[in-house]
Amino acid sequence: MPAKKTASRAALSLEPALGWTYLSRDALARAKAQMDDESTGVRDEIGFLTIHQRYSDLFFPGTSVLHTRARYALFVPWLFEDLAGVTGPAARRALQERERLLAGRLRNRPGEDEPERRGTIGALKYPKPSSQPPSTVYWNALAAWGILRQRHDQRTVSRAQAHRLLSNARSASDDDGQPLVTSEPPFIPLPKRPVNWLAGEITHRMEKGEAEFLRDCLSQLRPQRRPELSLLARLAQTKAPPPDTMWADEVFAIAQTDRAALGRARQAASLAGIGRAIYDALVEQMIEAKDKAGGSRRHHDHLVDMVAKHGSTAVKTDLAGLADDTGGLPPRLEAVVQETRSWILAGSSDPGSLLDVYRAAEARKGARARLAATPNGRARRLEWATDQHVLADVLHYRWSQVHALLSDIANAA
Repeated sequence: MPAKKTASRAALSLEPALGWTYLSRDALARAKAQMDDESTGVRDEIGFLTIHQRYSDLFFPGTSVLHTRARYALFVPWLFEDLAGVTGPAARRALQERERLLAGRLRNRPGEDEPERRGTIGALKYPKPSSQPPSTVYWNALAAWGILRQRHDQRTVSRAQAHRLLSNARSASDDDGQPLVTSEPPFIPLPKRPVNWLAGEITHRMEKGEAEFLRDCLSQLRPQRRPELSLLARLAQTKAPPPDTMWADEVFAIAQTDRAALGRARQAASLAGIGRAIYDALVEQMIEAKDKAGGSRRHHDHLVDMVAKHGSTAVKTDLAGLADDTGGLPPRLEAVVQETRSWILAGSSDPGSLLDVYRAAEARKGARARLAATPNGRARRLEWATDQHVLADVLHYRWSQVHALLSDIANAA
């Protein structure tokens, strides 16, 4: 990422030290849930999530499917700064309580329109604390977007380290009131807090200065190991509300160096959507033919619809370009992509010929694999509930989260 206000983004120098971390059982459970939630809408039985994640990270660095509203990128560092001077388990407990109270304030504003409440993290569990609070959901984004400074070794400052750095910054002063500690705080200078930050009504709607600050951060974003500005940076620079779809002409017009990759991502999204529909149809077939427990053609009929709608785009998938964009795919996923493309090109309607390649790709899931010709496979298929299973769709590359982020910035009060 290029330098911005070099003095304010200088690398941190953290002395090696023993200390507590957030690796509790709750933290591990949250991490697992986050990995599971990353697959929401992008089921990963075969491995298509690899394509989803790598294109998402290429176009939209720092984003996650768990992101909701842009103002959390300020809420989180403000909460940490409020707790400056508190470290250790006390800091963790205090942060959890502050995040819980924030969820309640955002959720319970009298007369608040539903669109303004939407996206409040922890709203459904309130008054209990969220299992995935904003500081967990947005921490990597704060680092990627340059709001959280990097350590001298280029690793991300942990939340425990951030508490310690903030505590050190306030630990002592000389006779003239100047701080004796020279280490920089973990966050770059932030916009001033709204007057109602500590008490009163609070909303997700950003103020103009906050939006300008975040737009400035996003406008400099570059993907890892690439010198060009990211698509997210170019979208932020337009200052306009984003289009409804990632494939709009406006997006391609500003993509510049990413334009070809954006086209390949669209093709891969269609192919992966059809691949997910093929997987569902294969499970449905096995339930009927091998387990003698089915009879539904819901997913087979959906596969026919997916091919009709997305097949002409999917067959254009540039396999070499896809490999370049994503850094290469795992061999079994690459085989699935190649065979699926050939199957569509051949005009096939029966997915049965793809069973072996799909079964090989799913084998990485071990006892959870549904296509396996084993007792475990049969048990997993019979748990599947074909009539309730969500129908397959194309990859989304976190566009709904990016759309919400850019809309919040563009619509700042």
